[in-house]
Amino acid sequence: METLHTADGVADTRGATPLDRQHVVRAGRRGEVVRVLPGIWLPRGGAADAAARARAVLTSDPHAVITGRAAARLSWWPELAAPTLTAARTRHATPGPGFRFERRRIDPDHVVTWGGVRITSIALTVLDLAVEIGPEAIDEALRRGVVTLEALWATLKSTPGRRGNVRRRDLLIDSRDEPWSEAERALHHLLRRIRLPCGFLTNHRVGYGAATGYGSATAYLDCALPDLLLGLEVDGHEHHAAAPAFTHDRVRDAGLAAEGWQIVRLASDQVFFNADDTVAVLEAIIRARLALVGERPRARPR
Repeated sequence: METLHTADGVADTRGATPLDRQHVVRAGRRGEVVRVLPGIWLPRGGAADAAARARAVLTSDPHAVITGRAAARLSWWPELAAPTLTAARTRHATPGPGFRFERRRIDPDHVVTWGGVRITSIALTVLDLAVEIGPEAIDEALRRGVVTLEALWATLKSTPGRRGNVRRRDLLIDSRDEPWSEAERALHHLLRRIRLPCGFLTNHRVGYGAATGYGSATAYLDCALPDLLLGLEVDGHEHHAAAPAFTHDRVRDAGLAAEGWQIVRLASDQVFFNADDTVAVLEAIIRARLALVGERPRARPR
């Protein structure tokens, strides 16, 4: 390498001329750049940026693949904290502070390029995170619509023998009703304990507004028993206590009521901490709704 290599703000002094290397070292002494990996330097402001650190890893090793939290943050989950950037490399490398490397070969079918950076596919990233942070990774990916359960199952089957696969399989089974949050997942658990007169659907799309003449709108019910026109919503106080959400929920519920739906709102604390009582309440609500509807509906296949 005859001259200093720079790309996307990354300086690589490996093989650089002594003069170029001296320029970078002096810039480091002035606090303008920071050495993040052996021979790899970033502008001082970029040392804490996930995308810049990812580019540094790829400059160090073009065959590396960004994994875990960093892969999610760089692609479909930008709010996820990734204080340590993890990467899979096929050869040993010494990580710097804020980096962690693993000797791991990732099938090219599970590698994608996002913003010029090689990262694990969304499905593989979700499965990796499911072991680290639990079902929230699956819930968040399903809620955002970036992956399907079918894709997750296919990816799990294509990566046999990995440590943690038993846990991943259990979580996918538990996700069969496609929850979008931890509270929804807990509500699904409760509904499975009840002998239902009909099937329930999750994140069920319902149109409303025609009955009132105020125009059409769409609602997505956390859980719905369409045969009974019964919708179940589980709310956390953090979001739904805010004024806009509070008003929107009530306008929407009134519109659904005009279409014949009964909407029952449960607090997340109810499904998390009072499961037995909540099951009893749900059973009573379903019995009462069934009595109002009249004829026993035909059970739908799940």
